[in-house]
Amino acid sequence: MKIERIFLDLDDVLNCFTMSALQYLGCPVTAHDSSDYDPAWGWDIVAAVNALHPTRQFTTAEFWESIPRNFWANVPKSRECDSLLRTCAWSVGPKNVCILSSPTLDPDCMAGKLEWIQRTMPTWLHRQFLVGPCKQFCAGPRSLLIDDGDHNIEAFREAGGMTFLIPRPWNVGHKTSHATAMVRLRQLLNAMTTPLAP
Repeated sequence: MKIERIFLDLDDVLNCFTMSALQYLGCPVTAHDSSDYDPAWGWDIVAAVNALHPTRQFTTAEFWESIPRNFWANVPKSRECDSLLRTCAWSVGPKNVCILSSPTLDPDCMAGKLEWIQRTMPTWLHRQFLVGPCKQFCAGPRSLLIDDGDHNIEAFREAGGMTFLIPRPWNVGHKTSHATAMVRLRQLLNAMTTPLAP
């Protein structure tokens, strides 16, 4: 079965959301370095901020209320971002690549993500995005989801789609290096797509 469509997660795949949010809220970390994130926290950014922040503790509501639209619009791109876009566009064609993102319940989050896409992504992706928490609705036997969330990967796979997990400290792939992951992704796409001619 060939991959014909690729869905790319936005937060922590195309950008550096988690570490940027921790830095924004006053933790002594940097956006592109996740070495201070303890895998034991799993996918719990509130536990991370409360462990790392030097003076303050946040409730879940306080954490998310502290993230404004301007932050969502200006999260730095991930190290993988440009390489992922090139690899995916080459493998299935730009028209078959789509960004997926799950916003918070704050409308400013969705607005900020749209600004980020328009400002940061190439023009061909400005109208190729879907926003919502149910990424598995996009699953199919010829669809690939590239994501950093174990829960998204599992749900997409259970719905019949193919998946690739980007390693991050909060997921089960956290021991896999960036370089190894990118090699594995290219191998998967070379085997499962009909790349465009150069």
